[in-house]
Amino acid sequence: TPPHLNFVWCILAQSCQSSVSCNVVLTDSQGSLTSPCYPNDYPPSQACKWTIQAPTGFIVQITFLDFELEEAHGCIYDRIVVSTGTSDAKFCGLTPNGLTLNSSGNVMEISFNSDFSVQKKGFHISYKQVAVALRNQKVTMPKSSKNVVRVANSVSIPVLTAFTVCFEIARTAQKSTETIFTLSDADDTSILAFEKTGRGMELFIDGSYCSVNDLLTSSDITSSMTPICLTWTKSTGLVAVYFGGHYRAKTCAASQFYTLPSGGILQLAGKGSSSVSVDDQNLDGFMYNFRFWDYAMPYSELSALTCDVEGNVIDWDHRFWTIPGSYMQTDSTLSCSEYMVSVLIHIAYITRKLKPNLIILILNWPENAMEVAVQLADITNNELSKEEVTQVVFKVNELVNIAKINATLASTVVTIISNVMISSEAAQKESSETALKAVDKLLQKIEFDGPLLTITSKYLAVGVSALNISNFNGTTFSAFIATNTTDPQIDFESEAQNALAVVTLPPTLLQNLSNSHRVSRINFMFFSKTGLFQDRQSNGMSLNSYVVASSIGNFTIKNLQDPVKIEIAHLEYQRDPERLCVFWDFNRTGGWNSEGCEVSPESNSNRTICLCNHLTHFGILMDISGASAQIDEKNNRVLTFITYIGCGISAIFSAATLLTYIAFEKLRRDYPSKILMNLSTSLLFLNMVFLLDGWLASYDIEGLCVTVAVFLHFFLLTSFTWMGLESIHMYIALVKVFNTYIRRYILKFCLVGWGVPASIVGIVLAVGKNSYGKNYYGKGENGQGTEFCWIHSPVVFYVTCVGYFSMIFLMNVAMFIVVMIQICGRNGKRSNRTLREEILRNLRSVVSLTFLLGMTWGFAFFSWGPVSLAFMYLFSIFNSLQGLFIFVFHCALKENVQNQWRRYLCCGKFRLADNSDWSKTATNNTKKVSSDNLGKSLSSSSFGSTTANWTSKAKATLNPFARHSNTGKHKSNDVDCIDHSC
Repeated sequence: TPPHLNFVWCILAQSCQSSVSCNVVLTDSQGSLTSPCYPNDYPPSQACKWTIQAPTGFIVQITFLDFELEEAHGCIYDRIVVSTGTSDAKFCGLTPNGLTLNSSGNVMEISFNSDFSVQKKGFHISYKQVAVALRNQKVTMPKSSKNVVRVANSVSIPVLTAFTVCFEIARTAQKSTETIFTLSDADDTSILAFEKTGRGMELFIDGSYCSVNDLLTSSDITSSMTPICLTWTKSTGLVAVYFGGHYRAKTCAASQFYTLPSGGILQLAGKGSSSVSVDDQNLDGFMYNFRFWDYAMPYSELSALTCDVEGNVIDWDHRFWTIPGSYMQTDSTLSCSEYMVSVLIHIAYITRKLKPNLIILILNWPENAMEVAVQLADITNNELSKEEVTQVVFKVNELVNIAKINATLASTVVTIISNVMISSEAAQKESSETALKAVDKLLQKIEFDGPLLTITSKYLAVGVSALNISNFNGTTFSAFIATNTTDPQIDFESEAQNALAVVTLPPTLLQNLSNSHRVSRINFMFFSKTGLFQDRQSNGMSLNSYVVASSIGNFTIKNLQDPVKIEIAHLEYQRDPERLCVFWDFNRTGGWNSEGCEVSPESNSNRTICLCNHLTHFGILMDISGASAQIDEKNNRVLTFITYIGCGISAIFSAATLLTYIAFEKLRRDYPSKILMNLSTSLLFLNMVFLLDGWLASYDIEGLCVTVAVFLHFFLLTSFTWMGLESIHMYIALVKVFNTYIRRYILKFCLVGWGVPASIVGIVLAVGKNSYGKNYYGKGENGQGTEFCWIHSPVVFYVTCVGYFSMIFLMNVAMFIVVMIQICGRNGKRSNRTLREEILRNLRSVVSLTFLLGMTWGFAFFSWGPVSLAFMYLFSIFNSLQGLFIFVFHCALKENVQNQWRRYLCCGKFRLADNSDWSKTATNNTKKVSSDNLGKSLSSSSFGSTTANWTSKAKATLNPFARHSNTGKHKSNDVDCIDHSC
């Protein structure tokens, strides 16, 4: 190049670089922006930033009209970064040519950076402001009451004697107190607030506080959008919460005295009541679709309420609200969005000019939905990671919500979901709820001609049938695999031969729907792979069937007069299976539930017939290990009867033992008696909580059930621990009798006996209260077990119960052997008793120690295989009656206890006189120790009431718990005792 031309080029480049400002704020309704010097090459070492702002209620949309930057992996040299408000997208090379992006809020930022070498033409970007309905946006909750998100001045709130408030809410953090919304009067005094105080969730109505913590807890508000409805009626004081498909209500009598005046101002968050004293204690999170009615909706109306029903006082629309633009954020996952904002997902790599580039699938408007679906179907033909499966399913859900669904697009989406079903179980588990809801939404929206439409793929088949509600007489449809094919098919006309699943809908299916309900279709789905249906809490049961689902439009069908009949083939043959008909319950965030379903007696080893009073996804759970099949319904009833009767008896006699030792001071002077009192206390509360558990579980209050399960776990562990401490005490008394002194002996035992179980339970609760909850045990006629509040997590159960007891049981067995060797060795030296007497004495000692040390709990280790039922009976009988046996052997048969009863409780010839030899001896506390007492005390069912004077040295130092004097000698009146009879 001639020197003078190079000189001219340099001058032009410097002039272009110095004359262009590329750090600007753009507020025009539409326009464009370019890189410096466009369409010539951009200068080196540039750093530009364009901020595009739109008014409240608008988003920013940009389109890349022309784009060419230096290409490099990761765009490490020249790049443009688009910040949409929720994510950043980086571009270089030629990738974004023709693409359109939308902001999530009313601001978008575009940054451009170039390095010192290699310049290209640059870019030309157009932008415009697009009006957005509030139903497409969520609102960030204000951090304090100074930042106001409130109802517009044009909205007039009437006098309220009842109301219904519905909203969706998600939290980002937990606080000690939180305000969700506030209604203030003309003087800015709070007259209505929904908030979390130090007492839990509360509804503040003028001057009254109504606790709703038993209806809805703070932990129910999670990081996912949660729909909640709240109602109040002055005339009855009834406050109700509709949440997760459940309607719960209570009466707040104090609220009946208040009427909420008109002209109020409603704010999201706000200052709340005086119980929320800190100004920055508003809930951290997002609010969506807040609606307000001036009457209280009944359950029937709440259960049928959809997200697009408008509130008659306040609705989720810009007309009703004054919201700063910075607080609004579009979100493609909102339940009632009318269109979806473009989102970037990075799925796979392709090769362009021998350099890897990310495929970027951008869904802008319905027009390119088919293109995105085809690319997703192609991508899912390859093996995907868990993250990639999540992204694909998210994009499918977005596509189904935005797009107009025809048969071609629906077929492609079904293929995508089918491809996802061959991914790893871990990947499917994370995305199952989104995937299943996307398929359900697809069938609700699909447009088709004719009476029916079926779509098949390798692992998923779906069908839609037109429905006339006025002449519906029931219908049957089935899923099968035709000859010479591997894909499942659906037959709406008749029941196919060798069908994998058959669903029969009764003629009375629609009788609860009025003609005003626009029902036009019946949907049917069949899943030949079950990876999307993984229950985190299957209670040892495994899915052993295909999964079939049916729905009527988008209506909830339940409490049917005549059941829906579902016949499903088993995946594995079992000769005599223990089966349970279940449905996939979306109200508990996915999981199998058997409510409303029962097993038909027509079922056989290859197929199960379920009768259900509602419509959803159905399957068959089975205990593949066969353990539950060992207990039939009859034996289960007998075992339940034995357990409850035994626990009742045990509670009564544990209380009797405890009261005996509390009432008679002379009986509780020694350490063994105090240990026995603690064990009896633990067994008493264990049996009482167990007896109340099933009744309290029936109230269906999660917090109450968790509390009951926690106490049951605690008292079970304390009972195990005090049994272990009994054996430790015996070891110290019998084996380590010489020169053993333990300071504050009983205090240390109590710290271990009650403190260790409390620590274990506390750790479990700290990790997560979800470890506790409602379980179902046994099998009833309909396959549904008995409700019981207990440990959910198998890990917690096996570590803290089975593992903990195993250690104590092994220690007690060792102690049992050592103690019996000592007793038999000493008793064997007696010459004044016959062999029969020695055998009976030793046998009674064995029985006494067996119940005291909890040896009968070891029956649990033998409840396996063909003898499991027998050992379950032994376990239930002996352990439920443990309190009775301890009372008999360690209280009723003890001579000193009998004498105390005779002295204070009996009359006439049975009463023991106050001047009797025993009374004098007991009063003076100078009972003589004899060599016979070891065997005698155990034969009268305590262990070692008084110890033998084995040797002269032992006699001087036998009591391991007496405090030593300065001279190293014991006082002459020390009472030497090991167990419960001093």
